[in-house]
Amino acid sequence: MDEKSTFAIVDLETTAPFKEGGHIIQIGISFVQNWKIINNFQTMVNPGVRIPPQIVELTGIQNADVQDAPYFEDLALMIHEQLAGTVFVAHNVHYDFPYLNGEFSRIKMRRLRLESVDTVQLAQILFPTMPSYKLDELVENLGITLPRHHRADQDAYATAQLFLKLHDRMASLSQNTLKNLSASSSTLIGNTENLFSLVKGQPKFKGSHYKELDLLQVHRAKADDLHAWLTEKRRFLTRKTPVTAVLRPRQESFANIFLSKLKKGSSKTFSVFSRPRFGKSNAYLLLAEKLAAKRAKVLIIEEDPQRKKLVFEKSQLLMPEKRSLFANPISRKDFISLSKFREALAIEDSPTKQLAKLRLLVWLTETKSGNLNEIVNGFPESLYSLFADQTSPDTFDYFKAGTHDYEFPDIAITDLASFLVTKHEFLSYYDYLIFDIDKGVSDLADLAGNIDKTSIMFTQAKDYLKNWYSSREFPDLAATILSLKQ
Repeated sequence: MDEKSTFAIVDLETTAPFKEGGHIIQIGISFVQNWKIINNFQTMVNPGVRIPPQIVELTGIQNADVQDAPYFEDLALMIHEQLAGTVFVAHNVHYDFPYLNGEFSRIKMRRLRLESVDTVQLAQILFPTMPSYKLDELVENLGITLPRHHRADQDAYATAQLFLKLHDRMASLSQNTLKNLSASSSTLIGNTENLFSLVKGQPKFKGSHYKELDLLQVHRAKADDLHAWLTEKRRFLTRKTPVTAVLRPRQESFANIFLSKLKKGSSKTFSVFSRPRFGKSNAYLLLAEKLAAKRAKVLIIEEDPQRKKLVFEKSQLLMPEKRSLFANPISRKDFISLSKFREALAIEDSPTKQLAKLRLLVWLTETKSGNLNEIVNGFPESLYSLFADQTSPDTFDYFKAGTHDYEFPDIAITDLASFLVTKHEFLSYYDYLIFDIDKGVSDLADLAGNIDKTSIMFTQAKDYLKNWYSSREFPDLAATILSLKQ
């Protein structure tokens, strides 16, 4: 791979995965040379089998569209010759490249031996804060037109335009950042790592530096800076509707009844014993919204990170767009530690960890807050501890700068482990705590009782009801509200 290489951006539409006996039904190729699209090629392919209904629905390609098309055997030599000597590029290259070579092998033809580049990983690295890396959603965010997704010619052409934008982003980075990217990219798919040494980059970075890292000058981030990424996240969640968010009348009634019991500034602990199919998460999200509408701030504590993620996504659908939300309250562990990250760069880790480091290298050149929550897609939460600032501040104290005059969100959602570790950092900012915990509720009841806040515990556990001194049954709501003596 060098500056004179021709890049073949390839997309295939198929009847099924190759290992499941699938066949190609359309091939699209766009050729890039000297960082310009120089040619496009596409053809329908007769798979020799009926196209499954779900593929017809996905691609819009009908059986009638391929019945007179050439078989792959008739096209193979021409395609092989077109791709010979190029660099094979695809969005999920580990699908398209092996699939095409599998078809060559099936007809006893020599497999292509080409360098390959994956635009999914490149996009994750060079556009680290994108809400989605699915081709149609990614190109839409970058202003690239894709008239019909899942048509090979149009997907290939859109991916070629994406590839050029990825090149432009690399060219805008400093030579120092590109050097750091190249040094840590050996675990990337195919030969993607070679691109970083192919692009010249800028001689200097117009920003700040920390032990060979390029980063923006630390700003005193405003609330809008810290929450800007949520706008796009919310839009995609709403469009995809990944979770059920239908309110039931009894959930509305419950929220109204409970609202009448709460008084801002008071300290009292309640427990809600909910029956199956009550829909407790919708109920307490609705209650949280009603409290936030009265200018109170609410912290929701879920049992584990998976549950936190699910409830956070549901909150995006239930809450009005003006409501500020956050997947975690702000604490020092949400901000990157430059010293820890610099140490991590010197270690060769697993592909997942190395990819995270590459994304952070680029992200540091553009973040104003240093808040790791800006990277909302494809960044495993389990990796936060590797790079997060949990002890003393760095020379660049992102936490101090990022929370100066910071307006904490109306509603924040965290998990129990995070709450127990960092509650002292943000507890004073919230008026109400809502716990959704079934395990260890007796100990949690004691904890909630010792917090000088109004706490509400949702549970389905029956074995600790004796700890509560008063209760009221609401048969129509399928719930019991209990109060703990203060």
